[in-house]
Amino acid sequence: MLIQKISLLNLNQCVILSGCQMTESQLKLSSYSDLVQVISCGELTSHSNPLSEITVVRNGVNASGVYAFASLMGWDMATVANALGTTSATLSRCKSKSLSSQTSEHAIEVARLSMIGINYFGCIENWNVWLNTAHIQFNGRPPQLVLNSIRGRELIKNVIKQLQYGFTA
Repeated sequence: MLIQKISLLNLNQCVILSGCQMTESQLKLSSYSDLVQVISCGELTSHSNPLSEITVVRNGVNASGVYAFASLMGWDMATVANALGTTSATLSRCKSKSLSSQTSEHAIEVARLSMIGINYFGCIENWNVWLNTAHIQFNGRPPQLVLNSIRGRELIKNVIKQLQYGFTA
């Protein structure tokens, strides 16, 4: 049985994901949650073999993992869809289906980048604030606007590395 970790507000709430009913204690987000595991519905982890990742991407990530990721991150579906280079209508049509290989690859990369951001900024809330704050490295625009491209995610990762090593601008 797949256990996905998601933070819930109400202790008595249950969520049904990927056909499994889970309570809050099973879904609580720990500081060591693996977002790649969440977004891939447990098929991958952040330490998975690259060949396994290629196989999962070719087969497509299940959209329910994207919904779980969105809930965990506190993002609405329009934000997630934009970050993945798709539309919220496409995600809602594919709610219980596999996504395209391109969208699946973007989803895994966004999950990996989010883990880096959360690790550096300390929590999801701080990561989300930073993503939505205009930054000089992004021509005065929020980094969230470049999440949907490979180069944009690369730039975000490089800026976080610079921040880790003390560069501020």
